[in-house]
Amino acid sequence: MKKLLIILLLLPLGMKAQEPIDSIQSIDTMVSMAPPEPDTVYILRTDTVVRYHTDSVYILRVDTVVQRVADTAALSAMKEKERFYREILSNNGVDKEKLEAERNYYIHMVDSLRSIVRIAEIEAVRKEEANKYLEERAKAAEEKVAVATNRKKKIRPIQGVAMRFYRTPAWEIRLKGGSQPNTYDKYISNRNEGSVEFDFTTGASVMLWDLTKYFNQDHTFGGTGREIRRFDQDFAYDLGFYVGFGGSNLFKNFYTGLSFRFVDFFYLTLGVNIAEYQVLKKGYTDGDVIGASLSIDDVTAKAWLVNPFLSLSIDLDFLSYIKK
Repeated sequence: MKKLLIILLLLPLGMKAQEPIDSIQSIDTMVSMAPPEPDTVYILRTDTVVRYHTDSVYILRVDTVVQRVADTAALSAMKEKERFYREILSNNGVDKEKLEAERNYYIHMVDSLRSIVRIAEIEAVRKEEANKYLEERAKAAEEKVAVATNRKKKIRPIQGVAMRFYRTPAWEIRLKGGSQPNTYDKYISNRNEGSVEFDFTTGASVMLWDLTKYFNQDHTFGGTGREIRRFDQDFAYDLGFYVGFGGSNLFKNFYTGLSFRFVDFFYLTLGVNIAEYQVLKKGYTDGDVIGASLSIDDVTAKAWLVNPFLSLSIDLDFLSYIKK
């Protein structure tokens, strides 16, 4: 640098200016003017810098001069660093194509990682939705269990098998040899003989008396003093009224009676079956010989009969629960 900066803490009183001071200008005027000459000399006097020149004296603030020097130094350092890096690249013979290839490789790697992250996000969303679906199914299953094991429910649908003490007759006309040679007689025959028949039943039991506390305690058997101990686990017991229907002809085959609920889900029912049957008309019995002009419809009719039954059923809510 051709400029000489002289910083004086105290200016000697005897110093004389070589050139007369023509004018003193403010800092704004100084900034707007041309930069100082190469041979300018700066002298620090308290908080001002005085530049001696042939025809004027410029007063500058110290911080302005320092800031200009700092900016100039920073710009020079930046340019020097850029020049230094360029020289390194040129002197070491760095392959620009290789750098470009490496750049493309890392760009491709970033894209691949982005794709992997996207796939992971989609999988996370899928698993989250699957967990929500499983939670809903678990909640529905818990509700089914609560319904099936609800001991306080008064009305319960049940389904089972009834043993009916009357067998549905199947009347028909048969032929047998007559009293005369080469003659035949028509007679009434029942192809479905017997006294017991099983039927599939569906109905509902309405609780009348809750017997749970009574059966969940120890009992003494008769006068022998022998105790019948209860189950380790408490079960529900009650006595109720049963109404249901059975068979394929639902509206002509009804069951009603008293039902005993035991071990939570099983029902033993005793009552009567009211159903429509095909019966022989009055005056005809099984095995009677009838006239040749008569058919089965002439000797039979529809009638409602009442017969006892015994059934064993199970709770439908429990059935739907165990099926899952």
